[in-house]
Amino acid sequence: MKLTKLIKNGIKNLAINKMRTGLAILGIVIGIGSVIALVSMGEASKVSVQAQIQSIGSNLLTVSPGSTSSGGVRSAMGGATTLTNEDAQALKSSSEITLIKNVSPEYQGRSQ
Repeated sequence: MKLTKLIKNGIKNLAINKMRTGLAILGIVIGIGSVIALVSMGEASKVSVQAQIQSIGSNLLTVSPGSTSSGGVRSAMGGATTLTNEDAQALKSSSEITLIKNVSPEYQGRSQ
């Protein structure tokens, strides 16, 4: 068949089956809209997460105790228990350090 005859035949079939044509168009529109919405939501959440991650490191300071060695074996950094809650309170209430807004003590340990 020639291309012009195929196009005429296709248009004729679209006109004859109006319900099927309408439903097909509706399905295509809904599908394209869904893909656009999902991509937009993905990009928005990506931007939001990146902004949160960038804001974390800009004004955050972490203080960890040093390591200890016993019998020639050195523990990992933070293995020494030299920092206490009193140290955290002293940092928070220090009049010499005015740029500290908040102090959040944290305990990490191992158990079996």
